Amino acid sequence: MMDENRENRNREKVLAVGYSVRHIVCSGFRAGYEMYAADAFGDVDTKRCAKRYIALEPLSNLYREIGAMDGIILGSGMENANFLFEKRDMEKIWGNPIETVKRVSNKAWLATQLDDLNVPHPYTCSCIRTVEELKEGRLKLKLRYPVVVKPIYGGGGTMNKLCWNDKELTRFANRDFICQEYIRGRHASVSTLSTGKEVVSVAVNEQLIGLDSLHAPGSFSYCGNITPFHPVSRLAEQMCEIAEFLTLKFGLKGSNGFDFVISADDSQPFLIEVNPRFQGSLDTVELSTGLNIVDGTIKAVRKSILPERITTHRYAVKLILYAERDMVVKRDLDGGISIGGIADIPAKGTVIRSGQPIASCIGVGDKRATAVAAAMEHLALLKSGVSPLPSPK
Repeated sequence: MMDENRENRNREKVLAVGYSVRHIVCSGFRAGYEMYAADAFGDVDTKRCAKRYIALEPLSNLYREIGAMDGIILGSGMENANFLFEKRDMEKIWGNPIETVKRVSNKAWLATQLDDLNVPHPYTCSCIRTVEELKEGRLKLKLRYPVVVKPIYGGGGTMNKLCWNDKELTRFANRDFICQEYIRGRHASVSTLSTGKEVVSVAVNEQLIGLDSLHAPGSFSYCGNITPFHPVSRLAEQMCEIAEFLTLKFGLKGSNGFDFVISADDSQPFLIEVNPRFQGSLDTVELSTGLNIVDGTIKAVRKSILPERITTHRYAVKLILYAERDMVVKRDLDGGISIGGIADIPAKGTVIRSGQPIASCIGVGDKRATAVAAAMEHLALLKSGVSPLPSPK
């Protein structure tokens, strides 16, 4: 007999909308919700787990779908999406309201808040102000090269650049970019669940950033995660304390992520960004802890219920392979619904342009090395399934 809660969930129609929503849709599907998907990719596994797939462009495709939904989950790239929703539909968003997402995703706003709250973070200023100071010869020595330049909005790190001199920095004399102190060290993140009044850290994750072995298009491109962060230490506790404090301070609800860089001497975690939405680490967090993050978010937001006890049972690894040049998928990469394997699966014949993600490879194991080895096996399989696009004659 079907579980009563699962039966009730099946009556609830949930639309996940964002740049990429496969992880959200498949998590909700596993929890028993009737999932609908709208993103920029339309991957094989997204469509398999969704009752219906709607192409994100044109946005007019969404208008008639939103009204029929019981709930809406926002993914990445939706910071300025208020125009999509009628006022009555705003209440259907299960997570942070769009206004909150836009405010907290603004890296310039975040830096001023962290200054006021004395939370360790890179020194940050607007690019336009920095360039004006350069031209006037009065740049203070708070920033020393190299510096990181990044857009005020946007995740994934693909547009983040390292500038080594005045000439490079001057190219970013734009109000839409910020300039940050560059901190060398290890990358990590904390995933939280919150009711808005209470919060719990779900996992601390190792972040994989700018890996040449995965053909990352930039030095700061997001290439995946390993959960849990190893070794677990006082640094993990510090990061959790900061994440939980800011979750409540900013009034965040549902699933939220906090990105850190740990200084090279392992003395201090610096907060880099806050993602007031579902994160790419969802896959490894779920596989490591056994939690369902979509179900946990909906319970937190709608019923003010948080998980009582969270432990990591194993290691989980996610590797994102990028296209080194224009590529084409030459065979079926879909292995069905399973633990580990290839995810974000492009259909056979899909053309993937240089610098774009091809797919994700996931591995699990009792040890970190075992999980990495499993993910690498899937990576080899993925690489064998794509080939460079033939040059036009």
